[in-house]
Amino acid sequence: MRWILPLLISFSTLNAYEFALTPKRVTPEVTCFFGEPAAMDKNNNGNMVNTCYIDTKKSYVVIDSGSSYLYADAAYKAMQKIKPLPVELVINTHVHDDHWLGNGFFAQKGVMVLGSDDFIHNASIDSPSRIQTHISPEAYAMTIPTLPAETISSDRTLKIGEQELQLHLMARKAHSDKDLVVFLPKSKTLFAGDLVFNDRVPSLRDGDINGWIDALDDLKTLNAMTIIGGHGFRTDNKAADMTYHYLTDMRTQVRAAIAAGVGIDETIHKVQMPSYQDLKMYDTLHRGNVDAAYRMLEWE
Repeated sequence: MRWILPLLISFSTLNAYEFALTPKRVTPEVTCFFGEPAAMDKNNNGNMVNTCYIDTKKSYVVIDSGSSYLYADAAYKAMQKIKPLPVELVINTHVHDDHWLGNGFFAQKGVMVLGSDDFIHNASIDSPSRIQTHISPEAYAMTIPTLPAETISSDRTLKIGEQELQLHLMARKAHSDKDLVVFLPKSKTLFAGDLVFNDRVPSLRDGDINGWIDALDDLKTLNAMTIIGGHGFRTDNKAADMTYHYLTDMRTQVRAAIAAGVGIDETIHKVQMPSYQDLKMYDTLHRGNVDAAYRMLEWE
């Protein structure tokens, strides 16, 4: 009878919080869960990131496992109601924890999780995680930070079921030290991770503005018809435009300020970029983005 209490505690914890995730069919073979264009907090409990399922006919491939064990569990259950396929592979686009803290759910099922070798150098499994400090304990329950079991250091092409998946690593630091994108040539669908934002301001906090712009220029050569970013709802072939224009406009203005001898504090105040002020998180992120851009560009 001693096993009953631990079982009840585990059952109670698992059911303490339920994500109300809504799957959206993006293409005939791709279904995604789109998070709020907001910072992680106790209101959204980490439902502020995009995760996607690719139907290969044989199995599912998951692009980014999400922000917690219970988030991944909820998305998986929703997909099983749509079509009961096993998950064969999870791909993490980069090391920011809102995109991969659901790995533990899939690892528990024996699913292979793959990411770039940046996880070896820059991903942290220390407790508490960034997500853990911002969402409720109930929503974070069962989450054990779990890094990819396999990492890659160069581009790779996979054939799973009826889908070819082209995995491309960015040549230099962009949104993160090593961003990974997934391209489906059959349908010209691009999973761009956090190289693409919509509906909210991008975050340059530990990226490189020049590398990010170069990465977006490189991705244009894929001629993707569907572009799914890490945050935001837009998925057409112009979905990368807002991020690209925001970064290039900022770079132009910051470079001009530096050339004119304007200091960093005045530049942060001066570079307001009003055409982006209606985006979510402008007030919390924009000044920090200008600060980060200035510190990079002043060394050119």
